[in-house]
Formats: sequence, structure tokens, C-alpha cells
Amino acid sequence: MPGIVHADRRNRRRLEADGLLISLRRKGRLGRLTGMALDYNRHGVGLVLDQPLPKDATVYLSITGRNVHVNNVIGIVHNCISHELGFRCGIQFRTTSGLQSDQQSIQAQLISLESVFTDAEQDQISNLAT
Repeated sequence: MPGIVHADRRNRRRLEADGLLISLRRKGRLGRLTGMALDYNRHGVGLVLDQPLPKDATVYLSITGRNVHVNNVIGIVHNCISHELGFRCGIQFRTTSGLQSDQQSIQAQLISLESVFTDAEQDQISNLAT
């Protein structure tokens, strides 16, 4: 609806996720989709896929990049809209879900990956200042 302002409900801002590859499978499906992440934080990821995902679909993600591989992260699709490169999907991680195996380890890995992107962003800022 025109005129409505949607507030950003994120607890943490998303960081640019250069080089982060996402492979995912919808719950109950055998096929996998692969896409590139646009942004990332420990709570979720925005990525571009070549086909849309339905809102509220449960997905199993594998995240690869920057010498890190996190496998079988449970997520839920919050939105998926047309994008110049395909479809931009916003996925929130659900690491506390009963479906998530090894919850503490997965959460620690997602936090570690976030710190990689935070450090990279700080390096860019430092390079601009010099």
C-alpha cells in the first residue's frame, strides 16, 4: 500500500556478503537451489535465486565462503521478491527450532562468520580513511 512505511525489525544490521554462496533445500523436497548472498548477519541472509520461494517455507541451508562452511542451518523464508538478477529472498535462521541439530555449534559458526564480514567492513572503512 502506498504511503505505508515498513520499519526494519532486524535486531542487527545486515553486512555485505561478498563471495558467500548459499545452497538450500526446501523441507520435503529433494532438489537444491544455489544462490549468492547479498547480505548476512548471524540471524539471517538475503540472497538471489533463479526461482522464487514461498513465504514461510522452511529451508535447510548450507553456507560456504571465506574459509567457512556451515551445513544444515534451518531457516524460514520471510520474503521473496522479483529482482534484476532473479528473486531476492530474505531468510531468517531458526537455529532454536526443534529441527535444528547441534544448535549451539551452528549458532557459534554463524556468529563466527558474521565477525568475518564485520572485520572486512572495518578494514574497508580504515582503508578509506587513510
